[in-house]
Amino acid sequence: MRNDAGLRGVARVRLLVTDDSAYDGLVAEAALARWAVVIAFEEAARCNEFLRGESGWKAVGTELAMVLPDIEAAIDAPLPDGLEFRAAPASVSLLDAATAAIGSDPAITGSPEDVAGFLGGLPSSASVFAAVDGDGVAHATAASHVFGEYAQIFFVATEPAWRRRGVGSAMTLGALKAAASRGARRAILHSTEIGVSVYAGLGFEPAGMVTRYAPAD
Repeated sequence: MRNDAGLRGVARVRLLVTDDSAYDGLVAEAALARWAVVIAFEEAARCNEFLRGESGWKAVGTELAMVLPDIEAAIDAPLPDGLEFRAAPASVSLLDAATAAIGSDPAITGSPEDVAGFLGGLPSSASVFAAVDGDGVAHATAASHVFGEYAQIFFVATEPAWRRRGVGSAMTLGALKAAASRGARRAILHSTEIGVSVYAGLGFEPAGMVTRYAPAD
């Protein structure tokens, strides 16, 4: 990957564009089609214009970027009774985690097998987790990957029947703790409107709006 300012590869599956200094590098990278997702801050107006044009990419959502300056300062958030935090695939299958996430978030597209395959292809710096009940059924998910002192939190989803019980907060915190054990000290994520209050309650702060792009069909 070109080392252009404002252009950062995140765990090989996401390309993060922070400003328009990334434009030339973005044009070169977009043609390689090796990224599953491109995320661009609104300040990168020229880059966003390119991605919305004839670049082979399409906008699939706008979210709020949030930053946690100190993972160790995150507010405690235990899972409610009846759920247990487990790592995938060691203690719960990636297919079960994918099925729970798809049932929780309509923005997650593809079959459970496709999503499980994506999760299985994440680099070793990434970790996937699920909250399971006494029967081993997954009802919520979260994931993190570590790059340097930063962790990105993603794949946070909770089935409707378990919402408003602190599950999303607990899953995010579990992913943060796992990232901290691998050397991360700060964290970033991209939140939909419904998740902002959850993440703010853990100590995350707004950092700007971003647009998420996926390869065009």
